[in-house]
Amino acid sequence: MFEISNTLIKSIGIYFLVCFGLYKIKHPKMFKENGEFRTFGLNPDETIAPFWLVTTLIGITCYYLLLVQGGEFV
Repeated sequence: MFEISNTLIKSIGIYFLVCFGLYKIKHPKMFKENGEFRTFGLNPDETIAPFWLVTTLIGITCYYLLLVQGGEFV
């Protein structure tokens, strides 16, 4: 009925590992000193690279690169 490709499974696995790694590192560009997420914006207490945006771009890029590597982009 519903088929999940190996490319999708790999990209979801990589996505979860990257999310976990970024959350454990808690980069100062994405997190405040008390561990909360920074909000999206241009003020000094905000960031242009929030956690949700970075992980979304990494997920999409990872899936795309796995598709191209496997030759399934056509």
